[in-house]
Formats: sequence, C-alpha cells, structure tokens
Amino acid sequence: MADQPTGSDAVTRHERRDAAANRQHILATARTLFAAHGVDQTSMNELARVAGVGPGTLYRRYAHKGQLCEALLLDDIQAFCARVERTLAEAGSDASALDLVGWLIGDLLVMTEGHLPLLAAMQEAAVGPRRGEHFTFPFYRWLNAQLVGLLSRAVASGEAAPLHVEVIADAIQAAAAPPLFAFQMQQRGLSREQISAALRQLFVDGLRATSGPVAGTRRSVV
Repeated sequence: MADQPTGSDAVTRHERRDAAANRQHILATARTLFAAHGVDQTSMNELARVAGVGPGTLYRRYAHKGQLCEALLLDDIQAFCARVERTLAEAGSDASALDLVGWLIGDLLVMTEGHLPLLAAMQEAAVGPRRGEHFTFPFYRWLNAQLVGLLSRAVASGEAAPLHVEVIADAIQAAAAPPLFAFQMQQRGLSREQISAALRQLFVDGLRATSGPVAGTRRSVV
C-alpha cells in the first residue's frame, strides 16, 4: 500500500486539488455566462460575482478575458493542432506545400467559425500595453511555425518564388484573424467558403512560381 501524504505534503496536495477545482468552477461559470449573455457582454467582475470568488482571485488566475477564453478553448485547440500535425505528416514530403497551406487556411477558418466569439475575444484583449501579447500566444506561435515550415518547403522546391516566409506567415494569420473574419461574415455578408477561397487565391495561387523546372510538379493534396 502506497504511503499516504502527511504534514506539509498533504496540505500542498490538498491546495492543488482545491486550486484545480476552483479553476474548473470558474471556467464552467464562464461557459454558462458566455452562452447566456455573450462574451462581450460578460465582464470579469460579473464572472467573479457569479462564480463566488473575489475579483483578485480571478485576475490572479486570468489577467484578462483573453486568457480566460484561451483556457476555455484549450481542448479544442489541442485537438486542432493534433489533427493538423497528423495531416501534414501523412501528406509526406512530396506533397505540394502550397496546397497544404491552402488546406490549413481552410481548416483554420472552420475551427475559427465554430469558436468565433472566444477566439475574437482572445485577440481583442491584446490592446494598450498588451498590444503585442496576441503574437506570443502559444497557438499563434504554433500556427506560425506550421506556415513558415510549409512556405519554406515551397520556396526550397521551387513551387514558390523566393519570399520572406515569416512575413507571409504573419500576413496569412492577419488575414484570417477572428475579428476580421467576423466582420467579413457579419457586415460584408460573406460565407466562410468565400473567404477561404479568396485567401487561397492570394496565398496559394498568388505565391506559385510561374516558371522554373520544379514549379507545378509537386503532388497535389487537395
């Protein structure tokens, strides 16, 4: 039989269990309030009041609403990342890198549409002194790395002309940003399919090399 925790060890483990339970309670309350009133209409102070925790406790765990939304999305973001990594691995090195960029853009917009209020709140929280925080979010950095890798492959194979892959990767993420995506759907009346097709035209078709011995010879994946 395993030794039972005693003394300070028992207190530490109890505190950790309490902290985990408190976190889940806050997230469950946030889901309920966001579903009932919307993300924008729910303040952090209202969330703290309904959850029965002090505002200081809430802000120590989540400095702003963007961090809270990121926590709510964690499971779905991890599933999305795993699916993308699996698809890229299965496609293999002989697949068209630009076609994979197009597929990734399309899959990203599907995920974005399904979680639009939370994803938009994550990005919109990065204002004022936090203006650049969005670019340090783990999901942003992970997605950027996938795009940089694919664009680098496209350049190396001759499928795309030489370009600054980091800048183009940032441009793709900016063009697919949740607040802009929401504006295009809600104010411009565009569908996800229309937005996806336009981004593919710009960042896939528009980047293809028009000449060269390797351009156009890669295996298509879409």
